[in-house]
Amino acid sequence: MYRKFVNLCVAAFVLVKVLGCSGISTLADKGIKKNLYSKNFLALIETAKSHYQNGSFDKALSVLKGMKDQDLLPSERSMRRNLQGVILFSKGDYERAVYNFELALVTSRLDGYLDAQIYLNLASTYFKMGLYEKGFSSVKMVRHETFNKRELKNYQNLHYKLAKEVGDEKEALFSLTNFLDEKNTVRDLTSNPHFEYLKKIFFNLSRTERVRFLERFAGEKNFSVGYLAYLQVEKLFYQGNLDEAKDLTTWLNRKFGESTELVELVQSFTNKINNNDGEIDPYSVGIILPLSGSKAIFGSRALEGIDSGFRDFLKRNENSEKPLKIFVEDSKASGVVGSFRVEKLAKKNKVSVIIGGLFSDEAEKEYLAAKKRGIFFISLSQVYLPKEQKDHLLLEIPGSVESQVNKLFAEDMIKKFGSNVAIIYPESTRGKAYINEFWRRSQLKGVNVNGIASFQKGLSDYRDPVMNLLGLKFKRERQEELEMLSEIHSLERNTSARRIQTLKPQIDFDWVFVPALPREALQIVPAFNYYDAFRLNIIGGPSWRSHSLAKEASDIGKLFFIGEDVQPVAHDFSQRFLDRYRRKPKLVEMRSYDAFKILEALLNSNFSNRNQLESLIREKAFLSGLTGNWSLREGVWFKDMVTLRLKKGKVERVPVLENQGEAAPLSAYNKEPLRGLN
Repeated sequence: MYRKFVNLCVAAFVLVKVLGCSGISTLADKGIKKNLYSKNFLALIETAKSHYQNGSFDKALSVLKGMKDQDLLPSERSMRRNLQGVILFSKGDYERAVYNFELALVTSRLDGYLDAQIYLNLASTYFKMGLYEKGFSSVKMVRHETFNKRELKNYQNLHYKLAKEVGDEKEALFSLTNFLDEKNTVRDLTSNPHFEYLKKIFFNLSRTERVRFLERFAGEKNFSVGYLAYLQVEKLFYQGNLDEAKDLTTWLNRKFGESTELVELVQSFTNKINNNDGEIDPYSVGIILPLSGSKAIFGSRALEGIDSGFRDFLKRNENSEKPLKIFVEDSKASGVVGSFRVEKLAKKNKVSVIIGGLFSDEAEKEYLAAKKRGIFFISLSQVYLPKEQKDHLLLEIPGSVESQVNKLFAEDMIKKFGSNVAIIYPESTRGKAYINEFWRRSQLKGVNVNGIASFQKGLSDYRDPVMNLLGLKFKRERQEELEMLSEIHSLERNTSARRIQTLKPQIDFDWVFVPALPREALQIVPAFNYYDAFRLNIIGGPSWRSHSLAKEASDIGKLFFIGEDVQPVAHDFSQRFLDRYRRKPKLVEMRSYDAFKILEALLNSNFSNRNQLESLIREKAFLSGLTGNWSLREGVWFKDMVTLRLKKGKVERVPVLENQGEAAPLSAYNKEPLRGLN
């Protein structure tokens, strides 16, 4: 019971309001310290607490002020003053709250738990007031050993934020590391909004300080510490400190051997370290395409795009003394076969770069094989692996899932379309890649995901996921509204054959992302109008650059999509291609040609082993092609994507948003639970 009262001071509102923690928890009763608190006092505190929880702040204060200090024991005075400070904080009277917390500290030392809570409340109030130095001094006085798990997280979060504000990076690193100790996977850790700062302040330490830090926290089996150590291995490797890198991988295996994910990362990098000095021919290039079977026609078209790039390269390098050698392999439309072709090209031909992955199912396996061998892989399709499994050795010509979602949550997009979003995604490997990155990026950007729904591939009717997203599928939750509206409609004499939508759709999002293929989108998008959700902003992916979708766009609503910025120079390429092959190039040929242009940019640099090739790629940081530009960020290649609109059968670019104010939201912003997960 005692602990309930004291915990009110933090859990009930201070950390709720200051740090954004949600919910009020009642802690376990650790037993009353009879020599510190009387029964009558605890009864009055219970009354004050009840008034406070009911929102009757003045009544609560009246009860507390009715107690006289001369009638109270030392710890009772502290508890009374602490609770008064909490209530005053709730009323926005921060200065008087601080005054009460400071008075509470005068007699709180007998009760270590109460003393810690008062210091935490005081630090929280200073944080709210912007007095970060005072807040940091207060939070350092907190004896957190008595805190339960939730209280400890609140303390670590506040300690980190105050340390960051005052510029004490070491304290921020220690508290943030502790705060993130429940993150047990790379995805959970790297999707946390604080991770980039954690990485930054870790690498701001000297090398000696980094070693001390890793040793200090390694015994706690904190996953974030293990992952930071892995990033240090990478850094040492690319700096050429191979012996140190090997020593650290040994340490990682010993300290974090229980983490399967970290062990796999370390093993993969150990293989890279052992193979880094493998033979390489800078001017040997591998091409892996489906040249037989049902997909051979697409492989042949891609090969023509590459051939066109090769011809242009020869024209520009007629006097070159270093002839380019190209080795073409048939994947037979199989990812497994494609991965074996990678091994062959690496061992026999010593290739430095491979162009392949015409289809996503092939691309994944070919890339993983190339990554293992330290080969730069230029994929002609998207690779639907988690971001954590990608690195600088992969460049996706169409623009990766990460590139598209990054554009979705760019500042100009949020200003134009709003910050309340929803998604309908396919139940497939592709869909999983989209929803994972969509959720990760939304958390990093602080965007509200108010609706999630999925659909199975190959359906003939896609209305169910749309009903789910619009709050129409589970009618029991809205039964009263349904019965009332049904009665109204039954009284109306309407002879129209139009379907009557009884329940009004709940639209609490400003726009919805639909990473569906064109044939799926043609059925999903009209379903919104079917359920009276008109004039929604619906955004798709690059595949929406489709004649069939463009043709129907004017009838089914506002359709936008994230696509490639095809430069005007593409016209020159099209004309040359037409002259050579007597037909106009399509997207396959254009992307294949683009892949060769990226390849050419690397061939103009000097490297003699795979380690140097990797360092070269990491230092490039920027690559330019026919269909856009790529920049190396967060350890992967992001393509610069643009927002396009389908209108009157054509594709047009959405104007730049620099001087526009925020668009009026389409949603009602009703704060209901996330729908679509059942």
